[in-house]
Amino acid sequence: MSSTQLTQNWRQLLAASLFASLAAVSITLPIIFPDLGNGRSEAAINAAISIGTGGVVSFVFYYVVNVSSERTRIRLLQEGVKRTYQNAKWDIALAVLQASRKGGRRDLVSTTDNIEKCLTIAGFRSLFLGGGESYEGFYAFQNQMSDPTYEFEKIIFNLNVFRRAVDRLIGGDGIREESAYNYLLQLSIRLDRIERNGAGYDESKLLCAFVWEIFSGYNSVDGDIGYDKIERTIESLIL
Repeated sequence: MSSTQLTQNWRQLLAASLFASLAAVSITLPIIFPDLGNGRSEAAINAAISIGTGGVVSFVFYYVVNVSSERTRIRLLQEGVKRTYQNAKWDIALAVLQASRKGGRRDLVSTTDNIEKCLTIAGFRSLFLGGGESYEGFYAFQNQMSDPTYEFEKIIFNLNVFRRAVDRLIGGDGIREESAYNYLLQLSIRLDRIERNGAGYDESKLLCAFVWEIFSGYNSVDGDIGYDKIERTIESLIL
């Protein structure tokens, strides 16, 4: 969400708070100062109480219908992105294991235990760090991305599903932090470029770099951060 949108939301909340405060004063003032209701001021006090009561009811209605429902909508968008990313990452881990085995990593078997191992930074590094030949380390997987293999198409499909979820979150004003907004916007652009590049020795380098980044906790910008930055950013959004 942009800073302008944040400012507009704060103005609405501030206006609602001021309105609620005025309503509360209108109701409590006659209670605290009962003498104000004597004589000619009685009609004014009764009017103030009516206005105050109406104001409180209006404020509660505004909060329930607008603020509460808006928070629920945003939370559903955020949790949807988180769930989509978790599912996509699980499928991609399976594809990485299958492609690596096809590429020569006979030591790797696509079992549930190995998939779960890939989903942790330490586990993935233990399986794929090292190697200097095309059939060792992460190279076996990279070589399989030179052609539109089943695993390649499976990874692209999952990244496309995840990108659409990110776009819905961005378009639905589901991001409050400007830094997270900018990061996820750039991520969406990056995923779109990966999909457009397609398979190929050079074309798939962006894809392979992305897969390595989300599983190994390392990227060329931040270095060895030891965690999945996408996952951490999504977690920070949950209200």
